[in-house]
Amino acid sequence: MTKLYQILIWLSSVGVLTCFVKMYVLMFLVMSVIIVLSSKFIGKSLSKAVVITDIAVLVSAFFTLKSSLGLILPLGYSVFAFSAISLIINQYRDYKNYTALEILCYLFFFPKIFAGPIDRADDFVRQLRGKKKPTLKKLYLPIKMCIFACFYKFVIADRLYILCNDDYDGLNEVCSILCYGVAFFFDFYAYSIFAVAFGKLLGIDLPENFNSPYCSRTFRDFWKRWNITLGTWLRDYIYIPLGGNRISARQWILNILLVFVISAIWHDLSIPFIVWGITHAILLITERNLNIKGNRYYGAFVFLVCTLLWQLFDVNEIEDFVFRLIKVTEYQPIDNSIVVGVFVSLCALWFADRSSTKDIIFRHKDSDRYILKEVPITSIIFVLDILLANNPSINFFYMKF
Repeated sequence: MTKLYQILIWLSSVGVLTCFVKMYVLMFLVMSVIIVLSSKFIGKSLSKAVVITDIAVLVSAFFTLKSSLGLILPLGYSVFAFSAISLIINQYRDYKNYTALEILCYLFFFPKIFAGPIDRADDFVRQLRGKKKPTLKKLYLPIKMCIFACFYKFVIADRLYILCNDDYDGLNEVCSILCYGVAFFFDFYAYSIFAVAFGKLLGIDLPENFNSPYCSRTFRDFWKRWNITLGTWLRDYIYIPLGGNRISARQWILNILLVFVISAIWHDLSIPFIVWGITHAILLITERNLNIKGNRYYGAFVFLVCTLLWQLFDVNEIEDFVFRLIKVTEYQPIDNSIVVGVFVSLCALWFADRSSTKDIIFRHKDSDRYILKEVPITSIIFVLDILLANNPSINFFYMKF
């Protein structure tokens, strides 16, 4: 029964991926065969050459595809590559006897392949091997998560994106930048909730990817809360192998710059993304050198800077970003719609960051008191989804990476 379940998981994942990437699925299949064979070979001979070769193939394919496709990767390749690299390295460090089918399920699992979260093979395979017993309670939680994810994406993010355009100057441009930063968060947050929800429907608990990042008191804290699984991957496979915190100050600075440049390149090879990565690295370096501990006022500064830097994801050239900064200094009468957008953004963040809201989304308790609070709130969100979702689409921003 477990084998049939794994076959269905893999076939459905390949089918979903094929719908989005068409013929590129053949490339995924060929590379997955290489990973499977390499994994078995590592178990027999513990060869560094195999590990290095596999990583070189995955990385070179990344740059080749980026250059040949005009900076657009086939959907899902980035997460596929990160998953494959972590699998190969972990197999080298501590070999586990995974079957070929288990490795294929891990690499292709469709809820996470498009934009994460990036999980680890050991945890994934352990769940894959576990006994599955569908119940109504297990079905209820992911459905509830999808209701909130629809609200965050189609009601909040998509509507805020509409308000963000190039027609604003002065304070209106500042408001537009803030709205974009909040919309960007809810867009990615909603995708991650969908991924975890669909994973649960298939019997796999994927890691949560966000922990109230805009409540961070420092930039270091922000990167512990935003895209958590990518940050953890970069820490475990790049930052720590380079020495982590146990090195000289100069080497640490170089390592931080390298990690953030790699993170930027993972998003895109263009100059704005590299500037984004280097800027965040400089902010972290400055924060550490000045021994900034953070408080609510500095936290507000962190929020404003992070939302501003997301503008680098929305421009093609660095000159466009500079032009937007210049527009902030120009005068324009206040546009009430964008001001309302900022108010709605802050209210939405307050709602999403409440621990009680996250408990309702991600957890289920049987107590009467909890149910009396959960059911009305979830019902209201469901009604708002129906009434306010405006031409919903699955065009999530992070799926382009």
